[in-house]
Amino acid sequence: MLGRRGQHAPRLGTIAVALILVIVGVLGTFGHLLPAVAGFSGELIGVWAFIVATVVLLAGIFFEGI
Repeated sequence: MLGRRGQHAPRLGTIAVALILVIVGVLGTFGHLLPAVAGFSGELIGVWAFIVATVVLLAGIFFEGI
């Protein structure tokens, strides 16, 4: 056996953070409602919010307690 590696359900806090990031992503990429911040366009901020939300959820799946 390879040990007790497996997948876990993300905690509610992890899901909430990912949901907020997805909302920011939608507002930035599809809604064009985010202003440019520090020279980065709202669309770019939205795309990065989607990427970070994906990483947060994957961390919650593969690492217990996140």
